[in-house]
Amino acid sequence: MKSWTQARVDRWLDKRIPSSHAYQLDVNNTFILPTRFGWAIAGLMSCLFILGTNYQNNVILMFCYFVFSLLLLALFHSYVSFVQFHVVFRPVADCFSNQHAQLHLDLSHKENRSALHSLSNIAVFSKLYPVYEYLEDGSNMIAISPFSRGLHHVGRVSIESIFPFGLFRCWTHLTVPGQFFVFPAPSPCSLQLRRQNAKGNTGNKLGVPVTSEDLQGIRDYRDSDPIHHVSWKHFAKGQGLLSKDFSERSAISGWLHFSDYFSENVEQALSEVTFQILALSKQDANFGFSIGKQQIMPNTGMQHQQQCLEAVALYRHKQHAHAINESINNSIYASQTGRP
Repeated sequence: MKSWTQARVDRWLDKRIPSSHAYQLDVNNTFILPTRFGWAIAGLMSCLFILGTNYQNNVILMFCYFVFSLLLLALFHSYVSFVQFHVVFRPVADCFSNQHAQLHLDLSHKENRSALHSLSNIAVFSKLYPVYEYLEDGSNMIAISPFSRGLHHVGRVSIESIFPFGLFRCWTHLTVPGQFFVFPAPSPCSLQLRRQNAKGNTGNKLGVPVTSEDLQGIRDYRDSDPIHHVSWKHFAKGQGLLSKDFSERSAISGWLHFSDYFSENVEQALSEVTFQILALSKQDANFGFSIGKQQIMPNTGMQHQQQCLEAVALYRHKQHAHAINESINNSIYASQTGRP
């Protein structure tokens, strides 16, 4: 839980630097303070200035004025070199819990300024996943430590620079917009797919191979061809008996139930279901998915796969435990009575 002070700072930052996909660094979102080395130089010059004043030593005073002018020059150049940059955040792609989330960041500079060498670094504004990587002009990919299953957002990141002399540190806190899903890591297991009856209900736990036919073309009629394959349109035109040539392909159809994989280790069961969703989608299977109280109707394609994976990522065991037990009881009842 955030402290009261941190919560107030976050609210102030939200007002001062609103969330956006693109940021132009300027006076409104830039902070600057001396580094440790800068503070040490300032403290040493203060002591020398007091010493030169007390002993009326002009050489020491002139040296202090010279160093003070260098500090002002470093302050100016640190700010100017920092605010030339333009930052664009790309959407964070969905990933699995055993993978690193990838933060995609584009860094560019103003066209009217030269590309100065800058020690810019980016770090996630959280102690949970510390990141400190050097940035380059152009596209940058920053790997963030793995997240747990669910819906996440990166939050704030910090970009800093100590160019040119390491005396001053310029930094900003930028919010990475958008959210991303973290799915359970796939765990291989055997397929348990339920048959779908005519009313749309699910029956036993058997995979159902379904044969579909695709028209390839027209060929000469053979005695073994079924009568419904005859092309009567060509026969009516006086072209003789011709048959439609079909190619058969076998697919899998049915319902995938999380309750069939449910065990004491809920996360392991979710990983197995994730593996089955990916495998069925790869086979272009027409399957439905049931998890807790949520049911996703049978479909195919990447959009259907994404919808099923999101349901797995957002699953909460305590909220849906009752629904799972009810589904298991219904399955036992159906196997005993032979009714769906």
